[in-house]
Order: sequence, then structure tokens, then C-alpha cells
Amino acid sequence: MIQNMFKALTPNLLVVDIETSAAFYQQLGFEKIAQVPEQGKPQWAMLQKDEVSIMLQEKRSAELDLPFRYTNGQNAGALLYFDVENVEEIRSLIAGKALIIKEIHSTFYGTNELIISDPDHFLLIFAEDKK
Repeated sequence: MIQNMFKALTPNLLVVDIETSAAFYQQLGFEKIAQVPEQGKPQWAMLQKDEVSIMLQEKRSAELDLPFRYTNGQNAGALLYFDVENVEEIRSLIAGKALIIKEIHSTFYGTNELIISDPDHFLLIFAEDKK
């Protein structure tokens, strides 16, 4: 068995507009720590909040980098699952700023969760352990 092989997982979301998507995540407290190109309209950006990182890549640039994703007839979807300390605080941060898919609710596996959509329709699940 291979141990200590993986260090982190950073989702790279394919988005329509980097600036719009970055602004959405910045409302959640993320900070833009890098973008390419450094000046002008970005085609890629990395955001970070605490120990969580998210990469944003413009769909048009991804079509050139990853043509298989756009020619195989399949759509790879994703849900982003955030383990958070206080789901109520997240709810107050996004009030009126995001589409709420499912309000805070209790799950059978012991969390309180809030589900929202970002500007590119990725679903974000914020989960707080019920202690």
C-alpha cells in the first residue's frame, strides 16, 4: 500500500468568466492569490480560503487544452463539498448573493448542510458536523 502519496486535491472549475466567478467566491471569503495572465483579462485564477484552494479556468482556454472533454459527448459534472465550522455564518454571507438550491437542513449522516449554485451552475455543499 502506498502511503502519503496524495497531498491535496484542488478542483479546477471551467467557468464562463473568471472575474465574475472569482467575485462570487470572494464573497465567501476566498482571496485571489494568482491569475494568468497577471495583467488584463484572466484565463485562469487560483483562490484560497484557509486550507482550501479552488482554480478557475476559462472554458474557451480549456477547449484548447482539453479537447476530449468537449468532443466525447459526455459532460463531467462536479459537486464541491466544503466541511465548515458554521453553516449559519455561510448562509448569512451569501444572503441575496447566490441561488440557494436547498436551505440548511439536517442529514441522516450527521451534518447540517446548505446547498447553493455558483454563477456557472456548480453546486456547492457546505456541511457542518452536528456535535
